Amino acid sequence: MYKAESVFDKTNKIQLIIDVAQKRFGVYGIEKTSMREIADDLKLSKASLYYYFPDKESLYRAVVEKEQNEFIARISEKILNIREPELLLREYAVSRLSYFRTLLNLSRLRFEVYSDLKPVFKESIILFKEKEKEIIVKIFEKGILNGVFSIEDTYKTASLFLDLLKGLRISVVNNKKTMFIEQEEFDKLLEKTIAFTNIFIGGLKRNNL
Repeated sequence: MYKAESVFDKTNKIQLIIDVAQKRFGVYGIEKTSMREIADDLKLSKASLYYYFPDKESLYRAVVEKEQNEFIARISEKILNIREPELLLREYAVSRLSYFRTLLNLSRLRFEVYSDLKPVFKESIILFKEKEKEIIVKIFEKGILNGVFSIEDTYKTASLFLDLLKGLRISVVNNKKTMFIEQEEFDKLLEKTIAFTNIFIGGLKRNNL
């Protein structure tokens, strides 16, 4: 007699699929990964995999959202444990860069393919950016409360900070055929990110002290 899958079992199975897909995307990228290969890794039939995820794009979106949630959780924990707002902002910038490198390397997409795929997880990107802004605002508010920062509009300043960080990242990947960051490129981008963040912090400080 057929036994219906419990919510707990289904949740665990979905998480296992996401974990396995994340590993394969990390090695081969989304373009060179097939649903058949993921199913084989899981020792599932392809039909069983499609029961949980109707296509590779929806599975990739689930992996992206997992990465997003893990990043937000890690950085939120650091906010609770680090008192100095300047150190927090630097830590955020560096952690964010590492996160996006992981995300780009999970895809290894050609730019023309990325344009087609982007609508699939557009909503996830928007929600993630809002969560980022909330975290940056909290860092700014901590700096204001401690008498370190002087900021008129924390939300707009947070948006500007994130947009400028994005600009630095785009400057590295913009002339590449694929969205993949090598170690040497990452090291240079990390150096620029830290330098930019220090300059930005200098502008936020009360009376530029």
